[in-house]
Amino acid sequence: MQIAKLEIENFRGIRQGTVQFSPHTVFVGANNCGKTTVVEALALLFGRDRMIRQLTEHDFYGSNPQPPDRICLVATVIDFDGDDPAQHMDWFRDDRGVAKWWNPSDGAVMPARTDPSWRLACQVAFSARFHRPSLEVETLRYFHDDDALDDVFSEESTTGFPARLIRDIGFFFVPAARTWDRTVSFGSELFRRVVAAGEGQPSESVLSERDRLRAPEARLEQDERLAPIVDRLNLELRGFFRTAPKLHLRVTATDSDGLLESVVSHYAHEGDGLPLPARRHGSGLLSLQHLLLLLQFGRLRAEAQEGFWMALEEPELHVPPALQRRLVHRIQALSQQTFVSTHSPTVAALADPKGVAVLRNDGGQLTSVPLLTSTLPADTPNSVRKLFQVNRVETVAALMHEFVLVPEGRTDYEWIGLLVRAVDLHQSWAAADECRFDAFVGVIPTHDGAVLRTVEAMAPLHPRVVAIVDGDAEGVGYAAALTAAGSPNSGVIIRWANGQMLEDTVGWIIDADADACLAAIQIDNPATTSAELVTRLKTDNRDAGGLKKDTSTYETIAGAIGANAACCARARSLLNAIADLAKGLDNPLFAADANSPAIKVFQP
Repeated sequence: MQIAKLEIENFRGIRQGTVQFSPHTVFVGANNCGKTTVVEALALLFGRDRMIRQLTEHDFYGSNPQPPDRICLVATVIDFDGDDPAQHMDWFRDDRGVAKWWNPSDGAVMPARTDPSWRLACQVAFSARFHRPSLEVETLRYFHDDDALDDVFSEESTTGFPARLIRDIGFFFVPAARTWDRTVSFGSELFRRVVAAGEGQPSESVLSERDRLRAPEARLEQDERLAPIVDRLNLELRGFFRTAPKLHLRVTATDSDGLLESVVSHYAHEGDGLPLPARRHGSGLLSLQHLLLLLQFGRLRAEAQEGFWMALEEPELHVPPALQRRLVHRIQALSQQTFVSTHSPTVAALADPKGVAVLRNDGGQLTSVPLLTSTLPADTPNSVRKLFQVNRVETVAALMHEFVLVPEGRTDYEWIGLLVRAVDLHQSWAAADECRFDAFVGVIPTHDGAVLRTVEAMAPLHPRVVAIVDGDAEGVGYAAALTAAGSPNSGVIIRWANGQMLEDTVGWIIDADADACLAAIQIDNPATTSAELVTRLKTDNRDAGGLKKDTSTYETIAGAIGANAACCARARSLLNAIADLAKGLDNPLFAADANSPAIKVFQP
């Protein structure tokens, strides 16, 4: 079984939203877009009761629930073998759910099957209300049969979702904060369940160790320094109890459960002598041990033909990129369905693009769009194909920002990235030194001459796409075409000054302190003026000193700009100006085009 769709109303920061899932879904998006909320909604629907935290008013959208307000979560479950309700009586009968039909083409759930491609579905719901007299949140998990049902708390017709089905599904949620040091020990319920599932209870070893601890060869109470204290205590006890109790000191409670509870995981790396307790190791090992133990439990459930769904927050925490691929692939291999939220473009890029869900939250309205809806057609231009294949990491990274900037070509993409890095490396705590660009704006690795196609490809994935083009004839044509097409969807098009391009803007930045900055640019045949440098940056004729697409020279120039206070300040003002325009704010470095106000023209 798999979850095909989740509908959310009034839960945390989501007023309303719908998310569709693939077998292995990765959630990406800007901060506070709802990634964690979606995962926790799944936990409320399918997690065991002890996995679910107590809800409060803050879990309701707006944090001030009134008597009529309800949290409502509805999940559509599909992939029932044979698509025959009679074969799944635990799900479909009079005291269970109602058989419905899932239309994979549009995500609709229908009451009757009129198309053979539709799949058998059951809907499971969770509802919560804030009970003002008791100041508590009441919850209900049930089979969702009728969208027209007024209020499940006032109706008696709802059918509860049984705990046994929860156990059969096998949903497990691994939150981002996972630094437990007792995970691989009998103090962990998960560890005990893994041991029980694998019939690995070490009963004879435990009983033998218990008996040894009950009568140790060297007894603490007989230690020459401790014995006088124990003897005086025993003497005092004789005066209060007829049975004359005597004190014995043991390292455990000396029953089998007490012994198991005292077990603490230790680890020894290669070459180490004495193993150390888990809490003495790095956070990477602590973070991984719970997840790896859960995977062992998943393996046992898979071998027993039992369900195993895993929701995982930020697998990249404490795991280097080289291990992220192995970790994600192992999770997907063991789970019938996985739900991963991440801030790592690397993790997202490991997934099938059709399974990467780009989440956005605008005023509580959650939207979810797959990175790709299908395999790219054969006639897809290479410039677009590379965005989702060769440059998928960079594309996903840009989509995680509040705004997406599409430059005219690859050189512009590289220059903007270098300027951002140069400015960021020289920021201080002073407000005047703050560069807001990288926090809000992600840059797409556009390929030369593909700005129109790139904007078209990004528009369905992000609600706020901004294009930036040159001020030459070709760039003016791009701006006019974008305006005529009503794109980008942000309504903002940025253009460099008339007849100029980004290389001219680099010259403008250097002119803030040209003599010092040019002297710091250590290249062959150094330029004596900023105008000369700009001319060389625009040509790739190496015999004539051309520097176009010379990445190492770009880095040298950007480094010199960052190290020069005046030039760095000018670069910062430019980046902040672009961020302002993306937000819909005015900035004195740009003015609206007289014929098309949506086009903002750089005026140095």
